[in-house]
Amino acid sequence: MIETDTMQLHKLVEEALPELDTMIGWAAGEDPLHTRPIFIRSAESIPRLIWSPFCAQNLTGYLVKPPALQPADKNKQIGICVKGCDSRSLVALIQEKFVTRDRLRIFGIPCRGTVDWRKVMRQVRLSYVKSARVEDNRLIVDDAGGSHNFDLEDVLTRKCLRCIHPNPVVYDVMVGEPTVSRIKPEDLYRDVDALEKRPLEERLAFWQAELDRCMRCYACRNACPLCVCQERCIAETRDPKWLTQRMGIPEKFLFHFIHAMHLAGRCTECGECERVCPMEIPVTLMKEKLNKIMEEMLGYVAGLDPTAIPPLLTFNPGETGV
Repeated sequence: MIETDTMQLHKLVEEALPELDTMIGWAAGEDPLHTRPIFIRSAESIPRLIWSPFCAQNLTGYLVKPPALQPADKNKQIGICVKGCDSRSLVALIQEKFVTRDRLRIFGIPCRGTVDWRKVMRQVRLSYVKSARVEDNRLIVDDAGGSHNFDLEDVLTRKCLRCIHPNPVVYDVMVGEPTVSRIKPEDLYRDVDALEKRPLEERLAFWQAELDRCMRCYACRNACPLCVCQERCIAETRDPKWLTQRMGIPEKFLFHFIHAMHLAGRCTECGECERVCPMEIPVTLMKEKLNKIMEEMLGYVAGLDPTAIPPLLTFNPGETGV
């Protein structure tokens, strides 16, 4: 199935390439458990494109974040591969006019889940990985120590275990067959609900312990496709100076709180912030809580309708204050 989807992707990109300035997709990474972004500009490079459960990166940030992709030919489109969650980020960028829909050729790929290599390594300390493949809901990894077999559900990223939009919500061509969500919509915020069931003191202790490990590397901000103001980020501005360089909990909490609030009504829960965190802090939980509030109070879900205006980006003179 995966090999078939990759071959179909090659064929579709080859057909579209004359109309594309650049094609953004995934290529093999440093080992079989990793992939990396690739920018295709010639037919000779198309065979390097791949699709697999290891294609975890959300590529949409390359369209807008500095140094954003600058097409050489302004009259041609930019091609981009998107999973379901990635496509929602693309919708949000279109809503906010960071990109225009007609400049894009979107290759949508139904996603059955992406592998979290850190979960794999926690089960077995792999070395010199030779191959990795998925067969019948099992991940099989061959390394210097032999062959290792994992239940796929045990090694998927957290975002995939709670995803209700595994199919792209916007696309020009679909690669492969649509799939179904592994959870029911009412279970979407089960991680938030589980945390909120704890007493207030336990919740405070949870976040204090998690954020105490934060290095303030800002990888979460840099990877987020919708955190587009990083050149003027409140975390690094010197005039006015909102945050000190101290590494205490108050500074760390303030940064993450501001980051989350800037994404209120915008975050599409692509999980990039959590994926890139070197300390494995579940920072997406903050955004999930805000999204739950947005859905319950305003009936809005981010990243589904390119024509919709996010509620916090609108102003209605008829609204009354409290």
